[in-house]
Amino acid sequence: MDNEKLQLYTSLSHFLGKTLGHQYEIVLHVLDSGNFHIAAIENSHVSGRTIHSPITGFALELIQSKKHKVQDYVLNYKSQTINGKQLKGSTFFIKGKNGELEGMLCINQDTSRYEELSRDILALANLAPFPSTTLLPSDEPQSTDLVEILDESIEGIVYSIVSPDLLDQKVLLSKELKVEIVRNLNERGVFQIKGAVARVSEILHISEPSVYRYIKMVENS
Repeated sequence: MDNEKLQLYTSLSHFLGKTLGHQYEIVLHVLDSGNFHIAAIENSHVSGRTIHSPITGFALELIQSKKHKVQDYVLNYKSQTINGKQLKGSTFFIKGKNGELEGMLCINQDTSRYEELSRDILALANLAPFPSTTLLPSDEPQSTDLVEILDESIEGIVYSIVSPDLLDQKVLLSKELKVEIVRNLNERGVFQIKGAVARVSEILHISEPSVYRYIKMVENS
């Protein structure tokens, strides 16, 4: 993403955050090759993330699925913070001149206040809460069957892809198994996240050059 576009979407992120209010978290993801990172975040208290937090596993799946080639945005999918708070998310794809994906502008709405108010009102009327409902079908692109976990760490993404049993410090991993783990992470786009190579090297107890060597091996196989 060039600097002019970055400044435009950064300003837009701040504008949306201040306009919509403190219940809306606005996150600008920049998807430079090998350097996926958060360039701007407003109302970060909603998820607890910071500008140093990684892109989510859900966002990586959106990128890998190439949904941006057939639609401009995804609306009203479920999000959840690491503390279990339920949110509603939407993502706008930022594309280049040739349709390549350069970034994503994400909005996460904290609806907990409205849910509490509705429960209180129903309680005052001595009525039982209505059961949860699914969003009505529409022509808009939605991903209501998926849940985005708003994790604060690369470790959380790695553990969502690789079995925690394999990453137990007491388990001695063979070179072949480490290569296979790197293959899985690479296929999911994890190494495009800023700082991912360093954290994976710590998790697998190998050097960063080894991680790069394994990545090259799986990409050439």
